Amino acid sequence: MKFQNPFSISSETREKITRKGRSCAIWTVPPIVILLVIIIVLSCKWEDIKKLHEKLKPSSTAAATPKNDDDDKANEPTKKSSICTVVPKVSYTFYGYPDNDPPGADIMHDCGRGTSAGGVGTFDNPLTMATAPGELNNCEVVYSPYLRKYLINEDYCEQCKTDWVSHIWHVDIWLGGNSTTQGTAQLDCEMKLTPAEGSQTVVRDPSKDLPVDASVFYTPGDRTACNTASTYLDATVKEYC
Repeated sequence: MKFQNPFSISSETREKITRKGRSCAIWTVPPIVILLVIIIVLSCKWEDIKKLHEKLKPSSTAAATPKNDDDDKANEPTKKSSICTVVPKVSYTFYGYPDNDPPGADIMHDCGRGTSAGGVGTFDNPLTMATAPGELNNCEVVYSPYLRKYLINEDYCEQCKTDWVSHIWHVDIWLGGNSTTQGTAQLDCEMKLTPAEGSQTVVRDPSKDLPVDASVFYTPGDRTACNTASTYLDATVKEYC
């Protein structure tokens, strides 16, 4: 008589256990694989992470560097310098009614106040000036430290044109007058007012509030009325630009 082993397993039960074990193994593999992948990725990227950390880490040398006040000043807004320009070594001459070509007060350019020379030298009423074409802009207003007057380029000067070929700055200032009969006295006054060649300056793009001497240089019919006292040979151009 045979006794059945209580610990024996039937073939059918063994097959079920085997299938269940395979199923558990299948579900167990993916988490292990994922874990291994994560470990591999982290190990590969660790050096890159360390390098990035070193880049982002504040430098101890930089932290210990004292703050320079000049750095702050460099970042502060700076006041713009004046837009004026000083033209050096300018020759001044004078002309008027008797030596205009033709004689009279006619000028070449109408700068908004007709074609007759005039003005007193203020910013709003500048004194007529003649130059060579291209030396200054037509109708440009400049300032003369020598005369303390604003001048407007609204006429043509033949000698200025000749000088400008050699790049010599030359401005011819209107002196007035009303006839040719007193031409000698006026021409004499023009010579007295003329400074040494190339000894003066003009200021381009001047500010509107520079000092003005509105005195008249010449009074027709008065031989003593050549006002040389209203010229400023020793003018310091830095005061005006």
